[in-house]
Amino acid sequence: MIKFDQISICLGKKKLKNSLIEKEFNLKKNSIFEKTGIQSRYISNSKQTSEQIAISCVKKIRKKFLNNITHILSVSNTPSYAFPSVAHFIASFLNFKNNNINCIGLNSGCSGYVDALSMCHDIILSNKSAKILLTTSDTYSKFIRKKDKYIKCLFSDGGSASIISYSKNGWKVKKKFSQTLPNSQKFLKMNNLNKNENFISMDGPEIVKFALTNVIPKLKEFSRGNTKTILIHQAGKVVMDLVLNSINKDKKIYIPTNYKDYGNLISTSIPLVFYKNFKKILSSKSIVLCGFGVGLTHSYMKLEK
Repeated sequence: MIKFDQISICLGKKKLKNSLIEKEFNLKKNSIFEKTGIQSRYISNSKQTSEQIAISCVKKIRKKFLNNITHILSVSNTPSYAFPSVAHFIASFLNFKNNNINCIGLNSGCSGYVDALSMCHDIILSNKSAKILLTTSDTYSKFIRKKDKYIKCLFSDGGSASIISYSKNGWKVKKKFSQTLPNSQKFLKMNNLNKNENFISMDGPEIVKFALTNVIPKLKEFSRGNTKTILIHQAGKVVMDLVLNSINKDKKIYIPTNYKDYGNLISTSIPLVFYKNFKKILSSKSIVLCGFGVGLTHSYMKLEK
């Protein structure tokens, strides 16, 4: 059984409001919000790399929770280096006297937090003494074409740090599932071979189709029974409206959202929702986590007490 000791968040230094994008592209006032449901997003400055953002999140974790860390898992689509992973930079920053730390880096997108949490569960299942520092961090804004108004309207930069450990009174993983659709990698991608072309591209209609045909049916399956809370990736208005109208018509399930004020934070999306509603979520008896995106991959975990 697992417990969440603490979660911390770090966002891009610059707050980018719709009015600035609308002015830049000569768009009608409020047109961005009407289409995306997003009012603002956070953009990293030149010093904020994925590594630096992750380390900033770790700095916010109370020192007592960093004692006896055995594993560091980092999730990022936008590391500064192909290798070593963000986790290795975090380990060097922490500079523990105990060098027996396992660093693992995941190149995972919007499903990344759930993917990594599943790994945390398996590690703790095999070793109850394991104590895991899980970070997410991305700087998508550095890889968006200047004239790509569609993608610029969606994504934010930021990161998180979570401390995951064992507790006999913690969360039991009742069910988990992850699936990647074949031949779908082109729908949300970034070419890293040519530095002059390493920009993010996305096929919006295909992402919406993916949500309708794959994510919502599986989320309905995970939500049956005694589910009280759902933590879902904050993809934006179109997808979230589909989810809320399909899963929670009677509003009996607590599904917090924050994409309006923060945009799409990729793998940091779910931990930010968790962080903003930490006490209420921890008091829930049953939680479903759902991440979906790059891959196209969708991942789920159902936790119960």
